[in-house]
Amino acid sequence: MKRFFYITMSLAVAAMIVGCCACRKGKSNVSLVGTEWHLVKLMEREVNISDEQFLFTFSDEGAFTGVGACNRMMGDYSTTEKGAIKFGAVASTRRMCPDAELETRLAQVLERITHYEIDGDMLLLLSKGELQAVFQAVKKQ
Repeated sequence: MKRFFYITMSLAVAAMIVGCCACRKGKSNVSLVGTEWHLVKLMEREVNISDEQFLFTFSDEGAFTGVGACNRMMGDYSTTEKGAIKFGAVASTRRMCPDAELETRLAQVLERITHYEIDGDMLLLLSKGELQAVFQAVKKQ
């Protein structure tokens, strides 16, 4: 019974933290699939990179593709209607990049993501209730 209480309290606290995130924008008009997403935050680190770096798209067939610092990144994913998401192993090319460490860290983070939310034009990736990465929808011109 104590374990249930601690788990419930932990989830409630995590929900409050995520709910108070400064990146929250409200109602969404974008979807996971068919939107190009640009990484803006990884863990606690704000990501200031060029518009050609760290761009990702998700397909209806359960695959994602993108570019990291300079390498192509790809893999499989699956979602549920309740917002759960599971990424398979992330594959990438192996060119040497100035931000190769950030690419590696992103791949590691993606493999432990459990849920996602879309809030306004932001894609929030969470692991067990903790915010891990934030992507912003690229505005089409």
